[in-house]
Amino acid sequence: MGDLCNMNDIDRFLRCRKGKAHLKKIVAMLKGRTITDVTFSNEVHCVVTTLCLDDNSEFVVFQPSLDVDVLREEFAEAIQAEYYKDSPERQRSERKEP
Repeated sequence: MGDLCNMNDIDRFLRCRKGKAHLKKIVAMLKGRTITDVTFSNEVHCVVTTLCLDDNSEFVVFQPSLDVDVLREEFAEAIQAEYYKDSPERQRSERKEP
């Protein structure tokens, strides 16, 4: 369907009664709470941020800046260095090739 269809459906969700009620529940869950810890986990296509709240509940956040494609672009050298730590034999063989 495409991006425009997605945007239209999100707009519909944001303005409908059930969508507003769902978002109101999220606001209630977060408002007035204190973040007691923050953890990160590998979720295949991105790094997920989990906020641990003072009532022992957790809130999961997907941040576009932690998408794997963004990470590969912004941290290419660091990721490659870690790759060679995982597979040192690849670094030696790649240096020998012209």
